[in-house]
Amino acid sequence: MRAKMLENIAPYWNYGIVNLAKDDEVAGELAAYLVSTHSPVEPLDDEARALLEAPVEEPEEKPEPAEPPEELDIHGTAADVLAWVGDDPERAAEALEAEQAKDKPRSTLVKQMEKLVGAGE
Repeated sequence: MRAKMLENIAPYWNYGIVNLAKDDEVAGELAAYLVSTHSPVEPLDDEARALLEAPVEEPEEKPEPAEPPEELDIHGTAADVLAWVGDDPERAAEALEAEQAKDKPRSTLVKQMEKLVGAGE
């Protein structure tokens, strides 16, 4: 990798100050450092020019929100139950009844369902 200095600079490199004059050519890691830090240099080869090109980032695909299932799965996660209920007080009442019928009902889920049922009354 090579680069040509466009002006006089004195960068800190490899534990010391390096005096570089306009039109000096630098190579290797120093050239890579100067090009990648946008110092006043002209890249002299394709490898150096590639450092100036912005990396192409793939757009992050956001998964579409999953539709809640048609039927309640009371043994699913609390998030699944809440997704199925949405803001429907009738579904909340159904989920509350099913959750309370379990041997060990989830107290926080029961409280949330009670709030939704209460909001619908």
